[in-house]
Amino acid sequence: MTSKDAAIAIFEGLTVELAEIHRGKHFTQWHGEAARRADRILRETPTFRDYATTRVYSGDGMSAKIDGRFGEWAIGRLVDKLKPEDVIAAFNGEVARNSAQYEEVSPAIGIVVDKEIALTSGVRLVPHLPLFEDITGYGHRYQWGMMPEGTGFLVQSYKVTPAFARLSDNSTDEGDITTTPDREAREVVKERFRRACLLASPGGLELPISVIMADRRALFQVDGTITSRPYAPRPHVSVPIDAERLAKIFNALDKVADRDVVQRAIDRLGRSRLFLDPVDRALDLGMAAEIILMHDAGSSNAEITYKIASRAAWLIGTDADDRTAVFELMRDLYTARSTAVHTGKFPKKEPVDLDAADRLVAGTLRAIVERGGFPDWKRLALGGE
Repeated sequence: MTSKDAAIAIFEGLTVELAEIHRGKHFTQWHGEAARRADRILRETPTFRDYATTRVYSGDGMSAKIDGRFGEWAIGRLVDKLKPEDVIAAFNGEVARNSAQYEEVSPAIGIVVDKEIALTSGVRLVPHLPLFEDITGYGHRYQWGMMPEGTGFLVQSYKVTPAFARLSDNSTDEGDITTTPDREAREVVKERFRRACLLASPGGLELPISVIMADRRALFQVDGTITSRPYAPRPHVSVPIDAERLAKIFNALDKVADRDVVQRAIDRLGRSRLFLDPVDRALDLGMAAEIILMHDAGSSNAEITYKIASRAAWLIGTDADDRTAVFELMRDLYTARSTAVHTGKFPKKEPVDLDAADRLVAGTLRAIVERGGFPDWKRLALGGE
């Protein structure tokens, strides 16, 4: 009997046993013993023997020594309705390809997602899926912790080449492993996504944790690596998000001029949404407004309040009445910010509406992002575009 025939015979036997199982608890009781039995036999067949122990690479310099889990993997493929011959073909194809697809999954705390949103190639926002918390198939996933109902997940796909090396093969050097896109590039995407959410929704947004997930159909894979981002207060509530607006802003942020200035202002807007104290909110909203509306104004503080208010009015006001309303609200916000800076208190007499101010600052930022950069302020104030 050839190695292929021996493997097929094992898979055919497992298929017969699977056909006799009709309840989940019976599958659980059978699975462990069956996987060990199949693994023990497959390790002795020439087709699988050379890959009994491998070094598996999960990207960004991470790897793990893995003892062949042939039995568990084969049962998974048979459950997926592959025929025994197709299981052999899947193994040979994976060995020949020697590359792996992984996904970095990050819960987006602060927004509610009810449908999948494709943001760009390899990047998508998906609804809360039971798969992410399936502790039967992915034991590490219980570590997500408590999340608001409806929380979406940012999913970034990346490729690792080669995916594995036999321990007997000394030709693979760690420096030869490529991760595309790498962790640094994925971090840039996370930050752009976070800022886009802040402009597309009225709430805060944090990505406190990420988990690496592998393709469960792959034999040479290792997942479950967890990375935590620096601590930050989490949003108090989650709010729905406009999918089309989010995608538009996400892509616009990648092209906007003076990106560092825009990003700093958006970060201040986001910080303001994590505070309950109106003093803290006024401080950060005022700073966001000053950063974005005093751009290129030099170091002089003369008439800052007037400049900020008038620039906002001409940037997003639609007519004389609307510009007047924008001017007055932005003026009141900056006055409250100045009071908070100098006294540590929020003005009780005619206090500014911070929710309305939040919407105004976010709208100002969106206008600059969507036009691709800052306007010529002088020309704008004289009625230009």
